[in-house]
Amino acid sequence: MTEVASSSAVRKTDSGALYGKPGLPLYVVETPLCRAVIAQQGAQLLEFQAEGEEPLLWLSPVAGFAPGKAVRGGIPLCLPWFGIHPDKSKPKHGLVRTRPWALESAGTLPDGEVELVFTYHHAADALFKSDFHCRYRMVLGKTLQLELELQNLGAAAAMYSWAWHTYFAIGDIESVAVMGLEGGEYLDNTRGFAKGKLEGVLTFLGEVDRVFEGAPARQQIQEASPITTSSEGCDTVITWNPGKELAATLPDVGAHYREFVCVEHGNALADSWELAPGETRSARLLLGRE
Repeated sequence: MTEVASSSAVRKTDSGALYGKPGLPLYVVETPLCRAVIAQQGAQLLEFQAEGEEPLLWLSPVAGFAPGKAVRGGIPLCLPWFGIHPDKSKPKHGLVRTRPWALESAGTLPDGEVELVFTYHHAADALFKSDFHCRYRMVLGKTLQLELELQNLGAAAAMYSWAWHTYFAIGDIESVAVMGLEGGEYLDNTRGFAKGKLEGVLTFLGEVDRVFEGAPARQQIQEASPITTSSEGCDTVITWNPGKELAATLPDVGAHYREFVCVEHGNALADSWELAPGETRSARLLLGRE
């Protein structure tokens, strides 16, 4: 695949130069509107900060940058399955987040925003037995706009379960509330996917791992600098923070669990996409601080 980078706002570096932890190629975007860091592996946004605002994304201070290993923080794209696969030998959250993507184009738009387009092609293998192609568009400015196009290139219909696993940077998890899911039914992954119904706004006073199917498109994370999330083509919202006890077992989280909350948009479980041969579907996500 040919890689093209045509914007002076985009420069290539690596995790050794930027974080003192060698291992992964990175792209840095710096403009009067924002600063962002994207890993070539997984086309994973690691950092995003609009000019004059607090960082939008959380990247673990103890994250690792080993090729083929998931990086804790930012926005990993979990695809073609979300969560734990029924076949426990397969990696959690799919395969595209730990594979290299190609930067197809990079350019500066008339309003000063930077547009990046990454692509990934999967050839059927033992992990996922269907060919598929992803096109991932990012527009970086005062807000963060993401667009995913997924095409099934296999000879048969295939099921795709996926999510933007967004880690938002916050002041303290115990003082955060998520609005926009009130009254919604969810599956609680801390209780074997038992069904529950959210009464009032969502708070995080311990481990929270909930899947809201058929969820509203918009949420607001209430904190000192409120965060809004708004999607199109995403029917699932997942909310997660490991809490103190689980975080202690995660070497790349530990005591830092208080610094982030995950509010993830995608299509998982009952909302998964079944794509016919040749079929393409797309989804969009808009993120920013108010």
